[in-house]
This record gives sequence, C-alpha cells and structure tokens, in this order.
Amino acid sequence: MAISYNNPAALPQGYGTTANGYGQHGILSSIDALPPDVSTKLFKRFGGQGLDILNLLIAQGAKRVVNNSNGSFHFEEDRYNQSVPVFSIDINSAATVEFQIAASEGLNTLNPYVVPGDLLIRMTDFKRLRVNTVTSKDTTNATVNATTIDGTSITLADTDVFAIYSSSFAEDTAQPDAKATYWTRYYAPMQRHKTSAKITGDALTDKVYPVMMDDGKTIKGFHSHLFAQHEYRHLLGLVGSMILGKGTTAGSNASNETYAQGMVDTFQNRAVQSTWDYSEGFDVTDLYDLISGMKANWTGNDLIGLFCKDLYQNFEQNIASSGLLQNTNIASTRQESAKVIFGDNQDFETMMSTFAFSTLTLNGKNLSVKSFDLSYDPTLFGIGASPVTSPFLGMGFVLPAEKQADASGLLRNSVELTYKSMDGEDRFMKVWDDGAASPRRLGPNDNYVIYMLTQFGFDWFKIEQCGLLSCVA
Repeated sequence: MAISYNNPAALPQGYGTTANGYGQHGILSSIDALPPDVSTKLFKRFGGQGLDILNLLIAQGAKRVVNNSNGSFHFEEDRYNQSVPVFSIDINSAATVEFQIAASEGLNTLNPYVVPGDLLIRMTDFKRLRVNTVTSKDTTNATVNATTIDGTSITLADTDVFAIYSSSFAEDTAQPDAKATYWTRYYAPMQRHKTSAKITGDALTDKVYPVMMDDGKTIKGFHSHLFAQHEYRHLLGLVGSMILGKGTTAGSNASNETYAQGMVDTFQNRAVQSTWDYSEGFDVTDLYDLISGMKANWTGNDLIGLFCKDLYQNFEQNIASSGLLQNTNIASTRQESAKVIFGDNQDFETMMSTFAFSTLTLNGKNLSVKSFDLSYDPTLFGIGASPVTSPFLGMGFVLPAEKQADASGLLRNSVELTYKSMDGEDRFMKVWDDGAASPRRLGPNDNYVIYMLTQFGFDWFKIEQCGLLSCVA
C-alpha cells in the first residue's frame, strides 16, 4: 500500500519544471517504507569505536538517572584504615618526634584519620610511636607529634610510612577523638554534549523512512540513514569523554556544572598501578602483581579487564602459551563470572560472547578480559606507533565486577553512567530538528538541521578498588 503526502501532484525526485530539475517526492512505496538496519551498516563501515563499552555498562545495569547534577551525591569509603606517610620533619632523632602529613598524599589534612592515642609502627624495623597531638590542620598539611613506645630515640626519613595498628589511652582519661570512615560527598559531575548536523539537498531525500509511534500505526516523522550516522558520531563523542575527559571545577554552560572525569585520569590518580615492559612483552606475572595490589583493597572475586591494543595483543599471545586458559573448570568459572557481571536473569553466556570476554583465574580472582576495541582505530584513540610514545595503546583498566554498597546500603556498580532526567525531560539522548521540511523531512532544497543534546557523566564509585596497567620502554 502506497503512502501519499500533502502534494500528490508532485513529480518523482529528479524530475520537475524548476531550475534545478527537482520536485518534491510525493510517493513512497511499501518497499521504501522499510528502514534499513542502519546500526549494522555503520558498525561494518566504522567499527564499534567504543560504543560497545557504553552497551556493556547498560547491559550490566550500570546506568543511573539523577535529577540534578549538583544535588545528587554518593559516598565513597576511600579513607578507611589509612597509613601515615611522613611528608616533612620538624623534630627528629629523639624520643619525641614531630612531622607533617600532606594533602598531596591524598589525605584529608583538615580532618585526618590519625588522632591522638593512635599507635603507629614502621614496618621496616618495627619502631613504634604513640601519637600525642595532631595540630596545625589546614588544606595543605597537618602536624603529628608522637613519642616512641620504649622511650628510645627514633630517626625519621621523609620517605617513612607508618601503619596505624592500635590505640592506647590511660584509665580515666578523656575520651579520644572519634574516628570516622570519612564518607566523602561526591556530586554527579555531568557535561552537556551538543552536536549539530546539517543535511541538505539530495542527501535529505535520498532515502526517507517513516518513524512510527509505539502503537505501530501512527507516523511521527521521517528519518534518513544520515540522521543515524550523525547520532552515531554524537555517541562516539560521549565515549571520548568517558575515556579522556578531564574533570574541572566549571563547565561550559553554567558556573555550577563540572566536567565528568575520564577513565584515564581517574585511574592514574586512584588505581593500584603496575607496569609491563614493551621491549620484553607482557608477562602474566604483571597481572599477578596488579591483582595482588588490588586484593589488599578487599576487592571481590570477579574482575573486568579492558585492555588496549598493544597490551591486549601481548596478553593474548602470552596467556595462551602459559596454559592458564586450559583449566578444566574454566567454563564454570566463566559462567559464574558472567552471572556476577550481567545478573542471573540475563542470557549471560550470550553476553560474554557478545562482548568477547576471555576468562582466567589469577591470585584467587576471576579476571574476564575484553579488548578495548576503540584503541585500534588509527585516526582516533589508536593514533601512535607504540605504547611508549602513545601511552593509551598500552593501558589496561581492571575493576571489580561485583556491586558495592554505599552509605545507605544500596548496591552500586563500580562505574555508573549517570544522566539527567527530571519531570519528563530526559537528556540521555534528546534530539530535535529544524528546517522548512521539518517534521516531514521531504524538501530536497531545504537545509535540515538536527540538534542532539546529552547531559551525562561517569560516576567512578568505589574506584580505589581498581587497577591500571601501563607500558614502559
């Protein structure tokens, strides 16, 4: 059944009496009305380019709506059971010493975890101190005064790190300062991403397909394959922000908007870090070292690894020769890991195949590794000859698959895609159009402009329990 429009007398496209020889396309056949599988064609032409990472988060359920980017917050227990690094020394080589701890070490020096009465130990020689006072607390440093337990003198170095192993107070003395886990308030930093795309002339009416309402009967507008291509490029920009975004105190559109922090900067600042040697190639011991460091942070048993181009190629070559993938229980391990990643209600085996995970067990952890495909693109994130000169090519990101509890007890994913939606206004992907042909999108001589707006960010929750592999020469 043919579908006719407002101008039934119009000649088919390519014919007409106007100067440019075009008239408005008046008839669509029933064959024309079937839209193509645009996403498949685009993926074949351009590759995934990271969109699978977005899909992976969505498949895990790691997508969260927030009503207000400046009022939505979560808590992260990132300062519990801290060690005490010596930054600079004021009194040294005595029974009572005094030194400073610094905010540059990642400590909250306004309200430091170390308090009077804490017992400190230097694990290199088992020298022990009892904290007398913590003073001069500001945004830069705090001063710790402490006395040795046995009354002998101690010589400090600015490289010393003390562990807090207990506390000690005399009978009937004042109650010590309360210790807290120092829940830190985080906003949901989101960034407004805008894309404008113009379709003109023949491209506008080359192929036009009706877009139906949910009832399957009502036409709400028309759409060309170029529309989907521009939308794809918009999504690619979102992936770019996820990877390389730089957090700032002010955004591009409002003084109270903060840019979302990208994966590279976040992991470099907060992850357990390990390196692999490019000249020698990746070795499985590099993974053992990384997971050993993560294990100390109470990470769960199942981990997800996203490995970039050069690291993944080395990983595949060396892990196969190691025999670690020959474990007879690897199938059940993979199945159980998939349940953790995607949930029991999902077709998790299909999910694992779709996202191309390889699973192995190291240091008691099940590690499901996936290639970070966008690092292969030679014109975007994959630019560079080697991971020595282009560090992203040799990076690997490892994070827990299990959900973690926040302060309210709500289970949360380690990484969450947050986007703004409030009062019926959804900004995960808002699209509107403009032009003389809108909303019919049929005029071949009109400029048709599409506007796309997304307000979203990535919330790196519990991300101190993660690992970063980097390449060295």
